[in-house]
This record gives sequence, C-alpha cells and structure tokens, in this order.
Amino acid sequence: MIFTNFREIDKAGRIVISKDIRKHLNIHPGDILHINADDNSVIIKKAEPSCVFCNTIEDLITFGDKQVCRSCARKLAEDSSIYTE
Repeated sequence: MIFTNFREIDKAGRIVISKDIRKHLNIHPGDILHINADDNSVIIKKAEPSCVFCNTIEDLITFGDKQVCRSCARKLAEDSSIYTE
C-alpha cells in the first residue's frame, strides 16, 4: 500500500506525518526517525535500533535505555577493569 500526502512546512521547518502513515509504519511519539537527503529528495524512515558506540544493528543488548552490541559491551567490560581498585 502506498500513502501519499501533501504537507506545508511551517515557519519552524516542521511537517506533520499523517495518522494513517504513522499507524502503517508503527511510529509513536518519542520514536527516532532517520532522515536522508540527496539533491532532489528527502527520505524519512523509522530508525532501527543500533549500538551507541559503533552503530551496528546486530547482536544488541539493552543497557539502561541504550542499545549496545555485545562486542562493544565486551570491550567496555575489559576497559573498565583498569578502574577497579
């Protein structure tokens, strides 16, 4: 299914994503969107969770409210050993 809307950009540079598109893409308040632009277009899509350190989207675990891949988590655990007394 293809959704098409025409929206005006407000003075602050914002646009509204219609309810039907948000529902179709499962976008909720607080979600992060990934915005790409080239010479002629802007692409907006729901961001995939990724590691806060290396941006990989594979093998993620949640630490607090952040996503960290297991590889970076291991590196952090190894590096943190220098801080123990």
